[in-house]
Amino acid sequence: MRVSLERVLSLKSSLDTLWRAVRLYVLNRSFPALIQALSFFWRKASGQAPPITACLAVTYRCPCQCPQCYSSVEGRTIRRELSTQECLRALDQLKAIGTLQVIFSGGEPLLRQDIFDLVAHAHRIGLLTRMSTNGHLLTRACAAKLKRAGLNQCGISIDDVDPDVNDRLRCMPGTFARALQGFGYLREFHIDRRMLVYASHANVAAGLERFIELGRTLKVNSYSFNIPFIIGRLAGTSQEMLSEKEMASLRRLQKYSSVSIEFLTPETNCCSYDKKILSINPLGEVNPCPAVPFTLGNVNDEPLAAIWRRHVSALRLESRGRCPLNDPGDRERLRAHCASVATRGRS
Repeated sequence: MRVSLERVLSLKSSLDTLWRAVRLYVLNRSFPALIQALSFFWRKASGQAPPITACLAVTYRCPCQCPQCYSSVEGRTIRRELSTQECLRALDQLKAIGTLQVIFSGGEPLLRQDIFDLVAHAHRIGLLTRMSTNGHLLTRACAAKLKRAGLNQCGISIDDVDPDVNDRLRCMPGTFARALQGFGYLREFHIDRRMLVYASHANVAAGLERFIELGRTLKVNSYSFNIPFIIGRLAGTSQEMLSEKEMASLRRLQKYSSVSIEFLTPETNCCSYDKKILSINPLGEVNPCPAVPFTLGNVNDEPLAAIWRRHVSALRLESRGRCPLNDPGDRERLRAHCASVATRGRS
């Protein structure tokens, strides 16, 4: 029965994802994006493994100090970020390996003065363009520039539907109000709107459908509910992991076609292990996903295609129903895999 449920939910999720992708392509109106999509499906049919999504974290800087932030890894310092030209080359390499879409993230990506140029370049070469932001810098003028640059979708983080609780969690007064204002600007300029929700113990207990109701008033297009990763500021705090009962509550949101969650069922494999995603951090390091701090290589040292090829050819890992970072054994196996891939790149 679980296998049957997995297949049904996987099919539903695929159809929902396809519908959201079609909407983005309609908004995109880009012939290069259509060519890139055809290239992606040709590569898949020929046995290659192009990633569906790439996250390009353009900075670690952020005005918020969210307790669940996975970017704040012990020992990681804000050294020189990728330059504009290095980011542009990274985007070109993402296109070359067949990536469908890029998510500009951070830190807070709107802190980069060149973010509009980066979005415009990604749009020009045929990548669907998305962004994840806390919304604090998303002014009307900023939204207008993002639209002109070709941004297809913007996700704004909401940690609680109570403004005071949200701002306290984000350690920054006024963040909730600015986020809601940002959704309004995105709607004004016809940019697809996504609410990014952290599924904490408190949020699950209070009812996650509160966020759906808030989103309806804001007329958001979709929601992404993210589970805690025991990394970054949550390192060593396994009590933040969701229980199976809490995961079941989260999974019930799949009745809404606009909702995306991680691990659809207890049998769902990690998306990075299914070779659907990769991440490039502000230092140029390539990681299996944005939350993973283990490095596969660096785009400043060798071509991304070589790193990705080594990664997918060596990948024999599974983590079903849970993030590998949240299990000591899975985490060590992932670390060893990344170290092996990186070492072979240096040899």
